[in-house]
Amino acid sequence: METLNRLRANLEAFLARLSPRERVMVSAAAAAVILFVLFLVTTGVSRSITAREKRIESKTEMLAQIGKLTRGYRQAQAERQSLEARLKGPPVQLMSFVSQTGAQSGVEVNDLRPGTPSTTDGLTEESVEVNLARIDLPRLARLIDALERGPGVVKVRKIRVATRNDDPKLVDVTLQVSTWQLKT
Repeated sequence: METLNRLRANLEAFLARLSPRERVMVSAAAAAVILFVLFLVTTGVSRSITAREKRIESKTEMLAQIGKLTRGYRQAQAERQSLEARLKGPPVQLMSFVSQTGAQSGVEVNDLRPGTPSTTDGLTEESVEVNLARIDLPRLARLIDALERGPGVVKVRKIRVATRNDDPKLVDVTLQVSTWQLKT
């Protein structure tokens, strides 16, 4: 405290020796220095606040992205578990299932040719080639939907559509329908 009093006394003595004009000039220079220092401090604080806000915004975006990825992962896990449960279920007798589903959909399914079963990655695939003649597209769509919504894992893997010359509203279709089971 004593040091501050001594500095203040020296400053007053220095200012007392100055002429009024010099005092105005020294006061203006001191005010300019004080304003410059305030400007530097304000600018530094402003930059610091802006940088922190940007970091907060970037971390918030990162957290939102992590949330999206978490939801996507959970959804994929649920789908995987559902598919595994369907694979572990009772085996689907594919030929009879396709015939019954066709009959329920109002489609006459007579031409069925079984494919050769194959085993890969612990899964056994069984397939059937189905030829459908003179079918309209809405009935075909209902049949495919009914096949894929059935028990187990049944998918239509290939569709070959040929138009007919005698009736443009009807088509001839060849489907490859497959089902998978876990290899036991």
